[in-house]
Amino acid sequence: MKLAFSTLGCPDWDLAEVIAGARKYGYAGVELRALKGSLDLPGCDDFAAERIATTREFLKREGIEICCVDTSCTFHAVDASERAAQVNMALDHADLATKLGAPLIRVFPDKIQPGAQREETRDWVAACLRAVAERMPIDVDVALETHGDFARAEAAVEIVEIANHRKVKLIWDVANSVAAGDTIESAAEIVQPHLAHIHLRDAKPVSGSEHWLPVLAGCGRVSFTDAVVAIRNLNYDGYVSFEWEKYWHPEIEEPEIALPDFSNAIRDLLGDRSDATECSGVGK
Repeated sequence: MKLAFSTLGCPDWDLAEVIAGARKYGYAGVELRALKGSLDLPGCDDFAAERIATTREFLKREGIEICCVDTSCTFHAVDASERAAQVNMALDHADLATKLGAPLIRVFPDKIQPGAQREETRDWVAACLRAVAERMPIDVDVALETHGDFARAEAAVEIVEIANHRKVKLIWDVANSVAAGDTIESAAEIVQPHLAHIHLRDAKPVSGSEHWLPVLAGCGRVSFTDAVVAIRNLNYDGYVSFEWEKYWHPEIEEPEIALPDFSNAIRDLLGDRSDATECSGVGK
């Protein structure tokens, strides 16, 4: 099982710090989301035209892969011109992914807007996915995350199948789908035909909020044990990426605590720990 982490969990780190953290805590890959406090990845200095070759050589030398480039793109807008702008933003991130050797970009379906119906929102998202896919670089795919009003595995898969393009894939965010009512076992079976990437974190409900709060392994309602079993049963060979939402929740544990906690918890379940360091708890 290949482990990665999203830079959403260490949003103030620069790229050198991110790569050093990956090596220190035993991760093979990095999912790009935030760097130096910004979500504007195409605007990052390390990815400027005059520096991108040096950055890619640095990544190669350090032996860390960029497994996914995350966008903020949502395709739920009622306004068609706004959806078109989001498509163009996705393509900008796809260009960056190509330059970094990353095989995937992430996009959202997100929320049904006031005055819109579920079915038409679903169809807008599918149409935008197809529009992105038709213009994607040959070596990069676009993946829809189980998220928002389409967090259930069945809902996200329906969109991918309507889009009906070989370059449209799925990211299974396990915590999102569990929070929306899925079981891990059933969701795994549903996403399997389209699965390109997995997000995993433990989390728990918060009173008065639709969003679950990320917590350290074993402290919430997302069973890492069930997740590991399900992933193994899928014969999945992609990345399992730890998405610690520190950018959105500054009050949660620092990356120096959360990153080793996740990798240790997963390796304990896999019987793959080579050290004796204790983690805060293995998923139930």
